[in-house]
Amino acid sequence: MLAVDIPKPDGGGVRTLGIPTVADRIAQPVVARHLEAKVEPIFHPDSYGYRPARSALDAVDVCRKRSWKYDWVIDLDIRAFFDTVPWDLVTQEVSAHTEAPWVLLYVRRWLVAPLQQLNSVLVERECGTAGVLGAG
Repeated sequence: MLAVDIPKPDGGGVRTLGIPTVADRIAQPVVARHLEAKVEPIFHPDSYGYRPARSALDAVDVCRKRSWKYDWVIDLDIRAFFDTVPWDLVTQEVSAHTEAPWVLLYVRRWLVAPLQQLNSVLVERECGTAGVLGAG
């Protein structure tokens, strides 16, 4: 997976994204569709990220409507979550929602894939998703 550094909008450094191979770009939607059928019914209705028929604009619309109804706000930012999430937790959750061995094979492969820097040096990782599975 090719590592590309993207500047953060606030000027606070860079975020490293992993750019999947062409083969992985084909396989990831297949895995996502398989898992989506199983987990979509159990997602919270206010979950908008990476879900079918939902967008960031939908989330903003709900926030706008609720801002007129309630006089309080909860603001959460899980700093560097996708950079630090333990792989065993990801595979544990995926395996809880599928018994398809090919899905787990792909997910594990994507998680442990080293990042190839622009100078061709491979960087091994021990946690995080590095842009795998549609994450940052």
